[in-house]
Amino acid sequence: MNTIILSALSGVILMFSGFFIKNNRALNILSVILFFGMIIGGIFELRGCSMFAGQFDNMIEKSLYGVSFFIALAALAIFYLLINKDAFGKVGKHVAEYYALIFFSFVGIAVLAQFHNLVMMFLGIELLSIPMYIIAGTSKTSIKSTEASVKYFLMGAFSTGILLLGIAFLYGSTGSFMMDKLVNYMKDFEALYYLGWCLIIFSFCFKVSAAPFHAWTPDVYDGTPTVFTSFMSTIVKGGSFLGFILVLRSLPINTQYGSYYQLLLASIIILTLFIGNFGAVTQKSVKRMMAYSSIAQAGFMLFALFFINSASKEALLFYTISYSVANIIIFYTINQFKKPTFENLSGLGKANPILAASVTIALISLAGIPLTGGFFAKFMALSIAGANDKNLFLIVIALVMAVLSMYYYFKVINYIYFKKGKNKVKTQDGLTNFLLILGMIILIVMGVFPGILSSFLQTPMW
Repeated sequence: MNTIILSALSGVILMFSGFFIKNNRALNILSVILFFGMIIGGIFELRGCSMFAGQFDNMIEKSLYGVSFFIALAALAIFYLLINKDAFGKVGKHVAEYYALIFFSFVGIAVLAQFHNLVMMFLGIELLSIPMYIIAGTSKTSIKSTEASVKYFLMGAFSTGILLLGIAFLYGSTGSFMMDKLVNYMKDFEALYYLGWCLIIFSFCFKVSAAPFHAWTPDVYDGTPTVFTSFMSTIVKGGSFLGFILVLRSLPINTQYGSYYQLLLASIIILTLFIGNFGAVTQKSVKRMMAYSSIAQAGFMLFALFFINSASKEALLFYTISYSVANIIIFYTINQFKKPTFENLSGLGKANPILAASVTIALISLAGIPLTGGFFAKFMALSIAGANDKNLFLIVIALVMAVLSMYYYFKVINYIYFKKGKNKVKTQDGLTNFLLILGMIILIVMGVFPGILSSFLQTPMW
């Protein structure tokens, strides 16, 4: 409960702080401090010191993995807030409210990290999503931002209906909302039971931008102010995947019907990889290219869901961290330009070497090149599916798609270093340069010494 309560309190504090604090930097510092407080609260929870412990066991359960994932996302949020410290004020004047919405979305992540029944899972998804519907439309001078907000809301409402129907089917089959009782279904309602699971899987596919429920992603990511697109494509996606893998732990994958689940997941992965990669190849806007890249990366992250065990949980967390660090750096770079076209990146290598180097390492990591975190993230995810020889064809397709992705990632690098242009990007301050270098170091260390994170994940607190 620590993380849920602290996230909610932090959102309330930021909501009211706008009346007293007018300096944007001060609001940024306050937000970072509150995130550190949430991390400390999560650590105490891992150590067994939790507020209201044992009082809401029918709604919230103790999940060491979920809390650890939450702590990782909170740390990524600190990195995100610090590197974008000057970007919030450029979106609009309601800066405190923007920070408050981010904290309220973390309440949803905290609930998804520890839910014990389907109703709490639903609340977690909605608490995560509703602030994002609002934040997508924060640029009041842009019709694309308004369109993104409306489209995100309408599609989100549609996926919510699917999720509720799936929950209703599972309740009708099992007579319970509790996660540990979903495996005890009545034989007479077996078809209804698995139909309910299919609807829940489809709903989560919408949240993580997996095909064929991806159609909202390019327009929403493109229309949303870039600083918030960065948050949506990284931390929100990571929180959605956290809820996805935790709800699937109650799906009887190891039964005679487990092969049907894996067939369904394989179909979604193939479609997601094809649409994401081929869509990215044809884009003329770097921002829309990254939107399709996000779809393609979701396809790789879905590999971690083939079998729900400690290895798949480790792979998902590893992938989320490496993917998020890279995306935050890239979207920060995109936000430095008025128009996110490839031509505007021309000459960046000479104009701003540190920024160019950091975005290059980030792109190389997303492409899955060895000695970066992205390489081992893909390796770990594919290894989960590789436990079954029947998935060899699927893995080959994924590898081919990974090679294809190098085209559009290296296309950006080509413009940065080998295309002439009058790049006028301002030089970053010392803190931003430090964060860019830190991001590069994280991606390289994760690629060279992936066992560091693995050793942490295998500690007794898991």
